[in-house]
Amino acid sequence: MFFLNKILQHPFWYQYKTLISVWILMVIISVGLHMHNFNNFLIYKFTFWHAYNGTSLYAAYPEDHYDVNHYGPVFSLIMAPFAIIPSLWLGVFVWHLALALFLWWAIRQSTLTWAQQVVAFWFTAHEMLNALGMSQFNVATAAMILLSYTAIHKGKDMWGAFWIVLGTLVKMYGMVGLAFFFFTKNKPNFLMWLVVWTAVLVALPMPFFGVQYELDQYAGWMNSLIEKGGENALSDFQNISLLGFVRKVGYACSAGLSAYYEVFWRRTLPDASNWWMSTWNDLWLILPGLCYGALPYLRVDQYKNYSFQMMCLASVLMFVNIFSTGSENSSYIISMLGVAIWYIAVPWKRTKCDLALLIFCFFLTSLSPTDLFPEYLRTHWIRPFALKSIPVVIIWVKLIYEMMTRDYVLEKSLNDDTKEDSLLLAK
Repeated sequence: MFFLNKILQHPFWYQYKTLISVWILMVIISVGLHMHNFNNFLIYKFTFWHAYNGTSLYAAYPEDHYDVNHYGPVFSLIMAPFAIIPSLWLGVFVWHLALALFLWWAIRQSTLTWAQQVVAFWFTAHEMLNALGMSQFNVATAAMILLSYTAIHKGKDMWGAFWIVLGTLVKMYGMVGLAFFFFTKNKPNFLMWLVVWTAVLVALPMPFFGVQYELDQYAGWMNSLIEKGGENALSDFQNISLLGFVRKVGYACSAGLSAYYEVFWRRTLPDASNWWMSTWNDLWLILPGLCYGALPYLRVDQYKNYSFQMMCLASVLMFVNIFSTGSENSSYIISMLGVAIWYIAVPWKRTKCDLALLIFCFFLTSLSPTDLFPEYLRTHWIRPFALKSIPVVIIWVKLIYEMMTRDYVLEKSLNDDTKEDSLLLAK
């Protein structure tokens, strides 16, 4: 243990050039490992060309890619610079690089000290590789949620509202940024910017693709999200959440393990008469989850404390995965950033129990899709029963309890000490 501590204390791990090199390396590896499967990027790329040609953004195009688009109409305009790159490999590389640098920039712009940022970079690096490996936009979603809080904390309501609206109009997850409304210093001004940015970003693609076309696509987007929610219930690569854990375990217990595996591996359709398919409603978990997650907001006297606000940020970053049927392996870059913030941004020293939870989360949540876990364990237990989500659920429950019982008023002096430590690390 002493030897390990000596290694971890070496300045190499904290140097800026080390971290940015690792971040760029993740981009290169992600492109190399998936050089024959860029399907998600093709879906994203063709959203621009389908919009350009005036065809539906949400129809199936098997000649171009499998699966369909589930991102908002404004996303087609975001993808324009990447869609026009003629080389597929170059387009993927530039897309991955843009995602990685965007999250890097968001963390660097955050209110975290350099020492805290170092922990966040290392803790999320593998999960970012996982997300980049699927060319997923979730990396940018994590960045936008973080940027929305950072802007609001710094009194930049215009930009805080911008990131919330943009994130919402692309993938809905950005909506959780509204939880930071309570920390704005000028709430009417913030609400005004929400309205302004909504109008601007909804209208932005219209001069390029047409007003009626865009309105029709928003209707199509809502329909696609509703349909996708139903398809995700027992999905093999979706609903990796608390919702998925409960529904999948419930179905397996009622229908039998072998019958559930047949459904999970897409060999047969779910039994529509099964109670977990015909009667169970995810709202029975979502509504209590919303109420439990909202309890800390009753502690109005804590709003002024920076660490309390950071725990709200950590909470919503975790919430978007554990209470979403659309959660997948690659979307956990969002929650892992939240877990990192939970561990590093409190005004007290974390316990050994907290450290054990952090390590447990890293291994089961981040590393469980890898070959470090036996294939049988991955294919018969971890994936089928959404076990990747469980460490995040446990930490989120503990986080809310802490926010209801701990006093964050001591954060100032300890945060000052942390800043001094970060200066030493930077040197």
